[in-house]
Amino acid sequence: MIGAIDIGGTNIKYGVVSQGGVIEWEQSIPTHALDGLDAVIKRLRGVVTQITERSPNVQAIGIGVPGVVDPTTKHVQAPPNLPGWHNVDLLAALSPLPFALAIENDANAAALGEATMGAGMEHPNFLYVTLGTGIGGGVILDGQPYRGPHGDAGEIGHIILDAWAREGALDPRPFRTGVMEEYAGLQGILRMAREQGEDAENIRRIQNDAVFKEAGRVIGIGLCSALAVLGLRVVIIGGGVSQAPFIIESIKSTMKHRAIPTIADALLVLPARFGSHAGLIGAAAVGRAVVAA
Repeated sequence: MIGAIDIGGTNIKYGVVSQGGVIEWEQSIPTHALDGLDAVIKRLRGVVTQITERSPNVQAIGIGVPGVVDPTTKHVQAPPNLPGWHNVDLLAALSPLPFALAIENDANAAALGEATMGAGMEHPNFLYVTLGTGIGGGVILDGQPYRGPHGDAGEIGHIILDAWAREGALDPRPFRTGVMEEYAGLQGILRMAREQGEDAENIRRIQNDAVFKEAGRVIGIGLCSALAVLGLRVVIIGGGVSQAPFIIESIKSTMKHRAIPTIADALLVLPARFGSHAGLIGAAAVGRAVVAA
């Protein structure tokens, strides 16, 4: 049995996953990211305690985090949706434990889970896209995650869609100006809904399907750029927001229309097998890899 923790900007999902990829149990608590690093780490320690007390036979715990993980130090590098996290040694903060801890970028983790047990099993090369509080990506090449030399490959939410966006209009950080995540991440979708007259406090309250179709169009355009660089033909889409109506269909139709012909003609856009559970299954896959090593 492998413990799994999927840290998001909104919620922390955790549970235990069998060797065959079956979720034995799972829970979710709010991240409360704005409370700061120390508060979130305290919550994570409580999560680890719950896992070990409820399932004392776990062999390892895998953790997915929404940001770059340094490939050498395994430190978490300033995830945009977790304020105050700068070069954080999360593994040390949660240690010592009587078993291994492993950490990975959440999208890379989910991509690994889909590659080994999910929709990517028959596709050795694909781009995994996670739609949640933010937009993340994981690249699988020859069946293995490609992280790049510095661990930051696949950060597709930062593809710039609007070169004329006014710096600081939506976010004071320059690297967030005009990027896909600002327009079609969770806050961008809620903003679209409000602009169309909806009183939307969360995504479940959005009634206008046009909002999700537009979000899918924006994401599809960004993914056309990603595939043009990567030369891939398969896209697998997961994360909680991927469950919203029409969003995957809109992404697919946009990409078929806007991608370069050599890609569009062979394009395959698939829902993640594990859907909103992809992050949790992926975190377990990361933990399982440590046990197998």
